[in-house]
Amino acid sequence: MSDTLTDKINIEQRAIQIPSSYLVKGMFFSRLVDMLGDDWQRVQREVDKPPRLGRYIAFKDYPQADYLRVTGALAQKLYPRSAASEGLRRVARDDFALFASSTFGKVVLAVVGDAKSALLKMPTIYEKMAPGDWTVTASEIDERVVRLEFKPNYGTWHYQVGQIEGLICHFGQTPTITVSEPEKHHFRYDIQHGS
Repeated sequence: MSDTLTDKINIEQRAIQIPSSYLVKGMFFSRLVDMLGDDWQRVQREVDKPPRLGRYIAFKDYPQADYLRVTGALAQKLYPRSAASEGLRRVARDDFALFASSTFGKVVLAVVGDAKSALLKMPTIYEKMAPGDWTVTASEIDERVVRLEFKPNYGTWHYQVGQIEGLICHFGQTPTITVSEPEKHHFRYDIQHGS
């Protein structure tokens, strides 16, 4: 998926649909806050559960709805001429680099070794880094295609496409991603990996 995304999405409307049981580790918030700079003061007032003293703690859980709000604000700041969907995708591409630099990420990457193995480990990664009452599954369709499924997923698929692209690019490959929604809040990603 290399085309620029142009979907018009309402970040707040999506955020309020995300159940409170859907969480994200603070390490992912921290880079966004740093990149927001002075804009963080304004954005902080828009989240449901702002961090104590204005800083997120790396392995503490925070609402995924707030993560979408903060990511949306950064996407708008960095990519003001792009649709929100494309901005989210671009911001998400850097998630994998942050994960790879964490202790947990280094352990996982020492074991996986390649893009396909990393894709197949994504359910475990999500379970640790973004816990919630949702299911993430991975299956090998063939030698070059892995299918990831997220359900129920109340956020946006655009962000996850960026995360997947970041993972594949980390291994020096170019992905082709096909996204489908077989039923409401159930997103399927067929990812062709390889150069």
